[in-house]
Amino acid sequence: MKKQLYKTGKQRLLQVLPLLLFAGPALAQNKVKGTVLDEKGAGMPGVTIAVISNADHKQFNTMSDGEGIFMLDPIEDNGVYDFIFTAVGYENDTVSRFKINQGDNNSLLVRMKVARKSLNDVIVVGYGTQSKARVTGAISQIRSADLNKYAGSSFGSQLAGKVAGVTINEASGMPGTDPQIVIRGVSTLTAGANPLIVVDGFPLSEGSSLNSINPQDIETMDILKDPSSAAIYGSRAANGVILITTRSAQKDKTTVSFDAYSGFQQRADKVKLVDGYQYALYSTEARDWGYVSKDPAKRKPDDDVATRKANGATARDYRLSYMDPYLANQPGLTNTNWLDAITRTAPINSYTLSVSGSAGAKSNYYLSANYFNQQGIVLNTGLKRYSMDIKVGSRPFSWLKTGLSLVPSYNQQRYFNNNADRSTDPISSALVMYPMFSPYNADGSLAISQQIKANTPEDGALMENPVAILKMNTYNRNFFRNFGNTFLEFHIADGLSFKTLLGGDFQSNYINYYSPSTVGAYRTAAPKPAVASETNGYVWNYISENTLTYDKRFGDHDINVLAGYSFQKENGNSTLVNGTNIPDDNLGNIAGASNFSVIKTAYTWAQISYFSRFQYAYKDKYLLTAAIRRDGSSRFGAQSKYGNFPSVTAGWILSNEAFLQKQSWLDLLKLRASWGKAGNNQIGSYGALALVNPDNYVYGGNLAPGYAAAAAPNANLGWESKQAINAGFDLGLFHVLTLSANFYRTITSDLLLNVPVPAQSGYISSLQNLGKVKNTGFEFELAGNNISLGKVKWSFNANLTTNRNTVLALAPGQTQILTGSNSVFLTKVGGPIAEMYGYDVTGIYKSQDQINSTPHMDGTVVGDYIMRDIDGDGKITTADRKGFGSYAPKLVYGFQNTFSYGNFELSIGLNGIVGRKIYDAALWSMESGESFGLANEYYYKNRWDPKDNPDGTLARPTTNLSANRLNARASNQFVYSGDYLRIRNIQLAYRFNLRSKFITGLRVYATANNPFTFTSYRGFNPDATTTDNVLTSGYAYSNYPVAKSYILGVNLTF
Repeated sequence: MKKQLYKTGKQRLLQVLPLLLFAGPALAQNKVKGTVLDEKGAGMPGVTIAVISNADHKQFNTMSDGEGIFMLDPIEDNGVYDFIFTAVGYENDTVSRFKINQGDNNSLLVRMKVARKSLNDVIVVGYGTQSKARVTGAISQIRSADLNKYAGSSFGSQLAGKVAGVTINEASGMPGTDPQIVIRGVSTLTAGANPLIVVDGFPLSEGSSLNSINPQDIETMDILKDPSSAAIYGSRAANGVILITTRSAQKDKTTVSFDAYSGFQQRADKVKLVDGYQYALYSTEARDWGYVSKDPAKRKPDDDVATRKANGATARDYRLSYMDPYLANQPGLTNTNWLDAITRTAPINSYTLSVSGSAGAKSNYYLSANYFNQQGIVLNTGLKRYSMDIKVGSRPFSWLKTGLSLVPSYNQQRYFNNNADRSTDPISSALVMYPMFSPYNADGSLAISQQIKANTPEDGALMENPVAILKMNTYNRNFFRNFGNTFLEFHIADGLSFKTLLGGDFQSNYINYYSPSTVGAYRTAAPKPAVASETNGYVWNYISENTLTYDKRFGDHDINVLAGYSFQKENGNSTLVNGTNIPDDNLGNIAGASNFSVIKTAYTWAQISYFSRFQYAYKDKYLLTAAIRRDGSSRFGAQSKYGNFPSVTAGWILSNEAFLQKQSWLDLLKLRASWGKAGNNQIGSYGALALVNPDNYVYGGNLAPGYAAAAAPNANLGWESKQAINAGFDLGLFHVLTLSANFYRTITSDLLLNVPVPAQSGYISSLQNLGKVKNTGFEFELAGNNISLGKVKWSFNANLTTNRNTVLALAPGQTQILTGSNSVFLTKVGGPIAEMYGYDVTGIYKSQDQINSTPHMDGTVVGDYIMRDIDGDGKITTADRKGFGSYAPKLVYGFQNTFSYGNFELSIGLNGIVGRKIYDAALWSMESGESFGLANEYYYKNRWDPKDNPDGTLARPTTNLSANRLNARASNQFVYSGDYLRIRNIQLAYRFNLRSKFITGLRVYATANNPFTFTSYRGFNPDATTTDNVLTSGYAYSNYPVAKSYILGVNLTF
């Protein structure tokens, strides 16, 4: 880049912005003025200028103002300085050895060039790197600047809406809970669906917690989405691979950074429950209707309890006397919103201190420490994390490079058992608890007799105070983890290097649970003793890898060849001790128990691998990559322990052809295609072996403990194998726009399914490789970098993904799998995985004549749902059920924007989903019309009533048990749309122009995370799914609400 240096007093380039430089009083002082321009000649605000003295290496800093002008005053004359100019989205520029002359008007004019990301970015591809222009697979990269605009404990949450082909499902908002990451759709039925996470070259175990890594320590994330890119990781790559590179030292200078933010969180959902007055009316209506409907000739709505008893009514049909004041609208009555009672405005804080630099000419380092504290929006929940990132590199000799990376962390989590059991799950309890009761007694103590209050002779429902569940039960988890690696890399000859790496991952887990006798399980039926448990466990995973790389250019030919060997092994051990009969609730731990039981769990697995990759480029136009990996795993059968995973990709950079090179508007045009094969080994450690379960036998007339056969062995058990084709193109235009598009089709074969075996074999089932699933889809990513809108600079990234999954085959002779309570989920050949399944409700029966004239189930009464006779046989039977869609979305999109004006920066990010369905059992409970659970406001306003609401769309309220009610049968009435548009983050930041030689950068910001979610879904969160079971994906019940947060933060560099 050309620099123009002006040293005449006549030329005035700038307005003044001084930066203090202290010099001796006997020395003359001078000013340095300058202007920073962009490629179009407009002044660039917010450019950071670092000034480094060649004499003593002291550094001073300033920043260009709104017109691109900067000034340094005073500065020592006859000094020689280097000027370094940096700005986001632009290439760094340097003016070296600029001498300050006394009496001259020392001036600089600098033109910054937009960074050509599509050509210059380096992508991590697994065991190496590659320029983005030469990548021929489907790989997306996210940088730290794009991640850290969303506050949270896990980097997984920060990915939402940022990458095409990646869906982030935040099923729970509980602090310390990881989101589900799905890359290009789910392609398994029973094996794990987690992508492989590789941190600085170390592959973590499947299902590893993402909370061990401070997101601010991440430099880049490269996501390998197709098997051709991921095949180099073989049997663990079928669900995609995420390569995380943590921060490294900045060369030639020492930098100290301090990042801090603090804010508060609130519920982001729209769940609205009825209040006490509404519930009294609705419940009484249900009890009257339930009572009268069973014998309309003899029973009347105004019958008192004695008359109802005489008529043979059950307790569920009695009117409750404590509701009478509410029916009379007496003011000042207890009216508890139990969701408000168990939730709060909760603080969130994070503090990160990092130091990076060089230790001499041959070594560099990056050290960071983080303290993160997130209190949960539900009482008595939260996460504290203490973490570090240590990275040291050295080149002691020209032929040797060494490195060390460590990521230790310690997490303290407080949580509860979010299991949908209303006696132990406070959210489930809050959704059914009557608003007539208070969580506290008059003296401020917890109303722990709440369950007994609700269990009067008039009412058989058993309930518990959810506030007491939270405050009296203890669930604590302490988790320590340290993973990392060290390596030696030898430069053997020109282009030839050998690298040996040794890595390890140690995890220690302690869980403490305590529940006193005064809260929890159904105490009125039988006394409940205090119970406690402690769990101690560890995991030790280590890896040894050796790779040989040859990278050389011969004229127009570029060649990169990789060959490697890897061995990885993991051991795990866990001991659970349960204790009961604790004599005093005040003991609070297992030490006072008199009865104990112990469960011991241990496992081990190992994998050995050989891999190779060949990359070739001719004239930087024609690209070819081929790779293969051979894995051997202890998890699989003796006849199938080894598998081969090849891939091949090709690309053509048309923009480097002579007929296009002169097109100044065209930066890049690349066509690419690929095929690859990857595997899924996430089935546990002993799926191929014969398994037994503890059982009891009668021996000699006495009951004796023993074991019974469970799963049959399978010597041929192997990997699920995914083969995929990918075709796409990359386009760069006008130096500011890039477009990437992909079409993919994947076929996953040899699905792992448990198949029943003949009883005479002595086994129950056998895990076998059966079945096949297809996923197809399109991905689009459009990005703009520093687009000028007057004085405003706009950068954006938009992405869109479509995906369809189809089951092609199951076990021989099997056409469908029904799963979930009441067979709510259907997986059948020709349909999607886990489609929601039930009756097709078309309306409400409003008269007996209407019932008599249409097909219906026995017991149908006025006010019940009309169910469609799908098979046309004149009856409503199980054959009339159909599918209504699945949890897997049909379309996922995201849109990230950054606007810069002067020193201000505004970022707005959003993400959304279209075509998702959720079967919400909590909404089913609140909207099915059964009066013993609390209704939501939507049901209250839309329930059918012949007089007050004849156009109501929801079935009449009743006192019948839901298990016996036609209206509670699985149907589309309880399948809800999970479509949403969420404003993911809004951040306004300001970067100060400093006059300090100590502080080199100061940035402050305000952020709103999840401030708005636009959805018709009436539950807590449209990402909700209670289970990790693929075959019941989308089943939701009382999921921990997701929070919205408001944060103030500061970034300081020294």
